[in-house]
Amino acid sequence: MSFAISSMWAQHRFDDLRSLMQAIRALGFPSLEISRIVTLEQVADLQPGDIPIQSVHYPAPASPSPYGGPIDALLASPDGEKRRWAVAQGERCLRFAAEMGAQAVCIHLGTVEMPPHLEKALEQRFLGRQANSPIYAKLRDRIIAERARRQPRYFEAARRSLDELAEMAHRLGVRIGLESRRHYREIPLLEELVILLQEHDPQVVGFWYDVGHVQVLANLGFHRHQDWLDAVAHRIVGVHLHDVIGLHDHLLPGLGELDFAHIARYLPAAAVRTLELDWYYEEEELRAGLAHARATGCIPAQEPSIP
Repeated sequence: MSFAISSMWAQHRFDDLRSLMQAIRALGFPSLEISRIVTLEQVADLQPGDIPIQSVHYPAPASPSPYGGPIDALLASPDGEKRRWAVAQGERCLRFAAEMGAQAVCIHLGTVEMPPHLEKALEQRFLGRQANSPIYAKLRDRIIAERARRQPRYFEAARRSLDELAEMAHRLGVRIGLESRRHYREIPLLEELVILLQEHDPQVVGFWYDVGHVQVLANLGFHRHQDWLDAVAHRIVGVHLHDVIGLHDHLLPGLGELDFAHIARYLPAAAVRTLELDWYYEEEELRAGLAHARATGCIPAQEPSIP
């Protein structure tokens, strides 16, 4: 049972990953997840064995997209040129993970393009305490219908991208985890994830359980959190651990509404576990979050030996 902290926390602190690793070791973390914003320049002189890397988050090590916008959205693009470019970034990510000895790559599988203001309006009504109102339900139903209408060609593109990436992952011996997403327009929803997992070898493709993302969409009324655990917990490859209050995620475990002891009961022993915490937390706060994750069984009760 391994665990790490995402380099997401290191924003505004460290440009050098070796210095970051020294700092997180002192906090009790034995390894690192390379977050999606780490660039090619930041890993240019990194050699295998320099630092313990548990997992890599696609598209790291990232290069700027010639198409604008998030790279991961392009994995579901119906535009073949854009999709192939995004797959090429994924192949580079997988090769980097294999070279560095990482166990898994976490992937965002793309987006169903639809007017983003619809979800924004729903979130604002949620924050305005209208979640039980008829107008809220009407808007949520409109979002569900709009996504369903647009979904087929984006889902098929995402499916094709995954097929291509899974082939390389199999050759390299690196597992892919498909992450549960923060926005309803993103891929995969639970029913889409079930389809994708059925199509792939469990030793190659699994579920990357982002506990905060699942809870945010549950709070908005799109699904029940427990449904994900019941349906796909047995396929969990990795987990992003962070807490949630309403729509605010990436909080320290123990500060919000999630029951981490309940979550821990569903995590396979081999699942890689990453605290994915926001950048503004101080080191002592990280120690407290780590202690809560350990006390609830989400990470090992005893610290492993650190080389």
